[in-house]
Amino acid sequence: MKRKTLLKLTIGIFTLLFLSTGCVNLERSYIEKHYFILDSSPAEDISSPDTGKVLTVRRLRVSPKYEDKGLVYRLGELKYESDFYNEFFISPVSMFTEEIRRRLAGSGLFKHVVDPSSLLDSTYILEGAVTALYGDYRVSTAPKAVMEIQFLILQKTAGSPKIVLQRQYHKEEPLNGSTPDALVKSWNTALNQILTEFENDLKEYISKTDR
Repeated sequence: MKRKTLLKLTIGIFTLLFLSTGCVNLERSYIEKHYFILDSSPAEDISSPDTGKVLTVRRLRVSPKYEDKGLVYRLGELKYESDFYNEFFISPVSMFTEEIRRRLAGSGLFKHVVDPSSLLDSTYILEGAVTALYGDYRVSTAPKAVMEIQFLILQKTAGSPKIVLQRQYHKEEPLNGSTPDALVKSWNTALNQILTEFENDLKEYISKTDR
């Protein structure tokens, strides 16, 4: 009888200890994920000019090294790292395509800027590729945001479309700190610079063809 009582008491003590320990373990701390978007400076609200020109913006390509949502850091000549806890809110492919389409729609250069699903006949077709998108931390005291984009403007002809404008833009923007927020802010600065230069190059080309 005494043995049974002692056994029950021992089991009860261990059960109490297990439950109390278990309650602590159930409240596990976790690292919160953060999400970012790329957003260049807002385009001016320009009414569609009566140019008759229609631009179709095809879905941009992103290098496989940077096409996932995780922010990419370059730590050495051959060492890259993807951040699981700091990501883009949507895929870089969709984000770049939407932002470029929005900027060009407000540029005043085209009557309409549409996606490939539109039934409108396009004057020009834009293709592009993001070939670099990373935070460069190889020099810890001088981190920078790197972005590189290639653009092709094609014009429809009786045969196959021909390339009428080809540009590549490479930007390296210093970071104000080493945080993911600082990296994204510098990427936004770089993207604004790239799109501003591209708009100017487009404007110059179109003005020549309209003469």
